[in-house]
Amino acid sequence: MIATGTALQGLRPSVRKELLEWWQRRAAVITFGAVSGLGILGTLATRIDESMGGVPTPAMLAPTANVLGAQFDLWILVAGIFASIGMLTQERSSGTLAWTLSKPVSRASVLLAKWIAAVVVLGVAAVALPLALSVAVATWSYGAVPDIAAIAAYGLALLGLPAFFVALNLALATRINSQAGIAAIAFAVLAVPYFVGGFLPAVAEAWPTSIGAMAGAVATGSAPNAPTVAGWAIGLVGAGLIGLLVFNREDL
Repeated sequence: MIATGTALQGLRPSVRKELLEWWQRRAAVITFGAVSGLGILGTLATRIDESMGGVPTPAMLAPTANVLGAQFDLWILVAGIFASIGMLTQERSSGTLAWTLSKPVSRASVLLAKWIAAVVVLGVAAVALPLALSVAVATWSYGAVPDIAAIAAYGLALLGLPAFFVALNLALATRINSQAGIAAIAFAVLAVPYFVGGFLPAVAEAWPTSIGAMAGAVATGSAPNAPTVAGWAIGLVGAGLIGLLVFNREDL
């Protein structure tokens, strides 16, 4: 029997359940390790190049620039996609999803709880903690503390990446059972700005994934780009609504 009731019935216990599952699967720890390791390598790239005979300029030794240049947007994108592709498919294949929906919990609560838990976990494990660790490494390696306000603005903008891709992957998972298929579509969505940027710059600018590129500009003092923010918001809400519409029609 499908649970009935208010639109968000059972949301709080569902969020607790999802957070617990993230911890039990060690997904947060793995994500933190991967993003932090790659981020630290990126932060130390100038020093690594110097040790191999490169001659860095004073600007290249700026600690803030080295944290911002560590390609955290790319690592967070990849981590967000792979960490969230199985959130719905695994429960469906094991029968846990049907069992959950036999309880007093709405389908909207199931999807929203998964989204909230994933964004919280990824926000901490893939954004906040890796950036904090890179700030510490940059301070040690380059002899000065990076601009904390700039790094904080960067991190806040980067939160938009897992927020969008978790919503996208959940929406895809309401119709696609293959994790590989979901990942392939997610990476195709990620690649769109790179393919159309040369001849459709307006599309690339407003594409939801461009929020990552905007993060770097925001960190250096630029105002948020309105088309990028609007495109991200439309993509996020659109993915959520489409996913809920399909999920509500699915016979489990």
